[in-house]
Amino acid sequence: MKKLLVVIVLVSAGITAYGYLGFNTTEFVPDVSTVTLARGDVVDTVGATGALEAVTTVQVGSQVSGIIEELNADFNSIVRAGDVIARLEPSLFETQVEQGRANLARSEADVERLRVALEDAETQLARSEDLSSRQLISTTELEAAQVAVRSAAAQVKSADASVI
Repeated sequence: MKKLLVVIVLVSAGITAYGYLGFNTTEFVPDVSTVTLARGDVVDTVGATGALEAVTTVQVGSQVSGIIEELNADFNSIVRAGDVIARLEPSLFETQVEQGRANLARSEADVERLRVALEDAETQLARSEDLSSRQLISTTELEAAQVAVRSAAAQVKSADASVI
């Protein structure tokens, strides 16, 4: 009889547990929220770390060197063809222009001096030809006067070429 009593207690405990657990459990209902549909901008953000690199980069250079007096563009500035990016200090270039003008004036003075020497050589040749026609000077002296005229003419031509 003890066995029967143990079996009855176990069966009644099982029925009680089944009833308690079976009727107390609630069905899972998910949380749902609804929103009305509306048109709008899509906003997409990226959260990342790293270095940004430009799609296109251009090396900018100058034909001359010098001290920068004015800088009109900065790193990552947008520039177009023909934009003035920087201005150089003009004092060095102005000095070079003045030096060039002085060299030109000196060359023009050299040309004038050589023209005067050519005129003098031509005058000497005319005298030598006159004296040679009267046989008062030798042929060698006449030829020397002719060579002096040709030499002076060549020097004038060379000096003219250096002025241009």
